[in-house]
Amino acid sequence: MPDPTERSSVKDTPRRERIFEVLDELIFHMNTTRNIFTLLIVSAFIPAPTALTLATVFIAHLCFMRVLMNRLPDQGFIILAYAVISIILASIWLFIGIKEQRFLSRWNKRFS
Repeated sequence: MPDPTERSSVKDTPRRERIFEVLDELIFHMNTTRNIFTLLIVSAFIPAPTALTLATVFIAHLCFMRVLMNRLPDQGFIILAYAVISIILASIWLFIGIKEQRFLSRWNKRFS
């Protein structure tokens, strides 16, 4: 009569191989995701400060806004709203980029 431990080890071999395949796929997916987050971080550090600077210049340059509001009040409010929305979204994007960069730098130190 066959030993029960032999049967279980034979049945577990394909299961263990599947677990290793799943872990390998998970690690591959994590590396791909890390590369995508790296692109997110780079995009947060370049366009976000540029948008913040341009929107701040439009709002802070009082002479430009005064002339625009006097001559074209509808377009002036649209530009003002666009600048405020750009400042808010660029600030959020920059915050997310900084947060992810800190997380990934800790991740690289731990697992590299």
